[in-house]
Amino acid sequence: MNVATPVASFVSILLLGGCPGPRTPSVPAATPLTVAIGREGGSLHGVAGDGTHVFAAVTLVPADAATGARSGGPPAEPARAASTPPTRAWTVLEARRGATLVWKATLTGGGGPIAATAGLLVATLTGTGPVGVREGTDLAAANPPVGGEPGAALVAFDAATGAARWRTTLDASEWCIVAAIAAASDGVIVGGSFSGSLRIRERVVASGGRSDGFVAKLDLAGNVAWLVRVGGSGPDAVQGVAVRGPRVAIAGTFAAGADLLGHALPAFDDKSPYADAFVAVLDAAGARTWSATFGGKLAETVAGVAIDDAGRVAVAANAREVVHVGGADLVAQGLADGLVAWWSKDGTAGHAVLLGGPDFDGLRGITAVGERIIVGGFYSGAMRLGDRAITAGGGDDAFLAALDAHGGVVDRWEVSGTGREEVTALAAVPGGFIAGIAYTAEATVAGAAVPAPKDPLGGAAIVVRPVR
Repeated sequence: MNVATPVASFVSILLLGGCPGPRTPSVPAATPLTVAIGREGGSLHGVAGDGTHVFAAVTLVPADAATGARSGGPPAEPARAASTPPTRAWTVLEARRGATLVWKATLTGGGGPIAATAGLLVATLTGTGPVGVREGTDLAAANPPVGGEPGAALVAFDAATGAARWRTTLDASEWCIVAAIAAASDGVIVGGSFSGSLRIRERVVASGGRSDGFVAKLDLAGNVAWLVRVGGSGPDAVQGVAVRGPRVAIAGTFAAGADLLGHALPAFDDKSPYADAFVAVLDAAGARTWSATFGGKLAETVAGVAIDDAGRVAVAANAREVVHVGGADLVAQGLADGLVAWWSKDGTAGHAVLLGGPDFDGLRGITAVGERIIVGGFYSGAMRLGDRAITAGGGDDAFLAALDAHGGVVDRWEVSGTGREEVTALAAVPGGFIAGIAYTAEATVAGAAVPAPKDPLGGAAIVVRPVR
């Protein structure tokens, strides 16, 4: 091709109506990765990625907290004041570049979901005493214990080096559990449940009943921008959070009589003792934009929430018998099925689909990659996943699937073996997703073989896959 050809084409474009518009930069596809990271006595609870590193949070529980004997060989517990309650678990945070371990940090407390944002890795931990304290530090003097049995803490590290940046406690007069965390450009959103009063630095809320849900925004220094309570006189919880620009989506379960910032959450049956589910969108200041509820005669559970590039909000849940979503009634095939339901940017109910077969099936997590929704779930026996029938090889098997906004399955990744497999964590990475997988015997994870773990209860792998 000579130089005159592109010049002539450019002149033709000018004559037909002006210069071409700017191109939207494409996100490179995620590099596929499967790494077994299991260890004796360990359980994988959180995964995240930033395009350069992949992160995992593995919790190790002592065999005997009183004597210090441990399964899985966590580090020796640092000396502590006699009045400090014994630490019941340790969590190891690991950062990898590809399959290579770059850094790790050992913290007190049980691990939960993690998030990577703006050069930070933010981890959630739950327990009693000095939760979220790094190995080798003075637990009593420099790091006061969390309030609550259990309480919780957020700890931030430099994503590249593992250097500690800050620690923020979530102190409860009774108890507090963090269920979800999402990365924002200027901080993180956390959600969970608590009983009594909950204090995060200078912000305080009180539960209206046995337990309420909460959602809070923290900036990149660990300061609290806002804290919102969700609930009423019954048991309520926030079980999923997601962020897209200034919009924050939350989802969870509630009992009749609950509200969000003064707006009632209508139950399917006001006299039913069973939980229904809710989804809501808040603005950048934590004010309610819209909310919706769905449910049936039996209890629903929520596995998470996501916002796609088109602004649609999708919720992953688990339903039994008949569940009413928007104007649709969906009937589970077996004892339980997974549910994925969409709402438009303004809160209008969209498509809703069930995923499952004739046995007990469900979902464990959800995230968004572009305009695709990625879900991770479990099943036993057999089920259909899009146009393919899949059959469990041992106990419960697991799956990962990409769905379009109409509920169609556009891609799938099976997780199977002779034992039990489970998706324990799920998060988006640039161009794809990262999933945490627990397994008890030799297995195939998204097409890659992983060896049988030495400890059947400690098998764990992280898998990264691109999404087309």
